[in-house]
Amino acid sequence: MTRALLILALALAWPWGQASAQYPDRPITMIVPLAAGGGTDGVARILAEQIGQRVGQAVVIDNRGGANGVIGAQAAARARPDGYTLFMTTGSTQTITPVLMRNLPYDPVRDFTPIARIGVFPLILATNPELPARSVQELVALARTRPGGLTYGQWSPLYIAAGRTFAMQTGVDILEVPYRGSPPTMSDVIAGRLSMVFVDMTVGLPLVRAGSLRPLAVTTARRSPMVPDLPTMQESGIADYDISAWMALYGPTGIPQEVVDRMGAATLDALASPAVVGRLAELGFDVMPGDAATLATHAAQELARWRALVAAANITIE
Repeated sequence: MTRALLILALALAWPWGQASAQYPDRPITMIVPLAAGGGTDGVARILAEQIGQRVGQAVVIDNRGGANGVIGAQAAARARPDGYTLFMTTGSTQTITPVLMRNLPYDPVRDFTPIARIGVFPLILATNPELPARSVQELVALARTRPGGLTYGQWSPLYIAAGRTFAMQTGVDILEVPYRGSPPTMSDVIAGRLSMVFVDMTVGLPLVRAGSLRPLAVTTARRSPMVPDLPTMQESGIADYDISAWMALYGPTGIPQEVVDRMGAATLDALASPAVVGRLAELGFDVMPGDAATLATHAAQELARWRALVAAANITIE
């Protein structure tokens, strides 16, 4: 066998699912399935910097936004499983979009390896300040007097589910208005063209603090330390309401256990830093760390919960 053929044969036989003995020995790409500039991107960039410091290599963010996260998820699922392409994503790609959309080009369980759970972005239910409702109960009562007269804006599967679940569980008729993103949605609710909105804290808290939105409740099962006086939806009478944008780190199926262990440990170490937790809190993010097994269990529970919720609320997206 010639030298060239021998090199080719060795290259073809190389076990790409194994990391090098010095892993990582070059920069790591971290795919984020959303455009740059939002809260998810902000969390990813903070953690990429911190993880990179702990493993001794740069971690470079690759924003692959579009199609409700499907473009980024597909790219991550198809990446070479050598530990140099990872996937920092939200529950939307792993548990919401898979039960809302048909014929996805990836499987949220089969095509990914869990590495670490990171935390959640609680959502806020907020209204235009002029709307005559200062609590969730008052909002529900107002909606019942105006069937189809109140509106809410949505721009992704998460916000569709938040609004329709609210309507289903309270039995109110509220008109859903689709948007292309949070900026035009916020502009319309501030101007009074929309009655209410479910919005993540990164976008919503500055507007609440400026008096442009009136917050009524957080959507998580527990109160957020960022707005400890704001009740939860459950405390406001909406039983079992618990919707948030959780984040986690994955790799493509087949990555070595060494990568899972090394990157998981680096992620959890970063999330144990009070300075890092403080920086994430400024983005409206609640740290809720967990190892690979914790993430796998959490994702499976969330996938089952969303299947039941979407079926009950009759939510579909073509």
